[in-house]
Amino acid sequence: MSQTPNLYPVWNKMEKKLEDTIGLNQIAFFTGYSDWHFHRLFKSIQGENVKEYIRRLRLEKAAYELKITNFPILEIALEAGFLSHEAFSKAFKRVIGSTPSEFRKKYQKKKIFSTKENQTFPGGLSKFGFQTKTISSFTIAYVRHIGSYEELPGPLPESKEVISIQSLIRNWNSLYSNHKWIGISQDDPEISPKGKIRFDLGITFGHLQKPLPEGFGIQTIPAGKYLQIRYQGNYHNLPNIYNWILNDYFKTTPWKIKNQPPWESYLNPLEKQADKRVTDIYIPIY
Repeated sequence: MSQTPNLYPVWNKMEKKLEDTIGLNQIAFFTGYSDWHFHRLFKSIQGENVKEYIRRLRLEKAAYELKITNFPILEIALEAGFLSHEAFSKAFKRVIGSTPSEFRKKYQKKKIFSTKENQTFPGGLSKFGFQTKTISSFTIAYVRHIGSYEELPGPLPESKEVISIQSLIRNWNSLYSNHKWIGISQDDPEISPKGKIRFDLGITFGHLQKPLPEGFGIQTIPAGKYLQIRYQGNYHNLPNIYNWILNDYFKTTPWKIKNQPPWESYLNPLEKQADKRVTDIYIPIY
């Protein structure tokens, strides 16, 4: 058995149901390790134990909810697994660095509805590149990058994640044109610690002919309504594009953002000229 456990089924189990109480033995079961041995290995890989990891993700999800909605703080606290406003505020300040009220005040601005003619768009965006779409769910095979968003803001050529996916396509004896390349921004860089941001890069597939090689996971992109925004330009500018979309653009629209990760579809991921790469950003909305 490998010295490193396969964390993909563990991540799936924990991250899909953050609000549930999950025992360490339930999580360790997916790796084949004893509770104690898995706990030790998980902390050596993640830099925090399972309990700390789950609590941090719950609080970061709550922070994103505070940022994008006007739901009452107590309601968000209960959803995050806290029984009182006081307990939530104390834990929130310890992990996020401010109280929930202070955090919300920092990001919430009154919506100002304006016409498209009055809006200015960052480079790479056009007023014609916005449309709402209803998407059916689909599944991807993916690799996870944990670190700063700047390290892997998209399918950077020569990155180990892209090389792994190219290897997977060859392993399947498939063509690049048979797959769409997808990126999922699991964390908001304005909320999560820089070195712990999760970015999942993957490809769509039909029916798996054989099990995935070690080092890959499977996840499903949820069905629903999305705002699709087309961006042309360097992947390294995507953090700035997201910042404008979430903190400026949505303040001028009647749409409400869902508290689930946005994702990206790369139309020409292996384009050598960075300024000609085209990315469709999908923001989940009500």
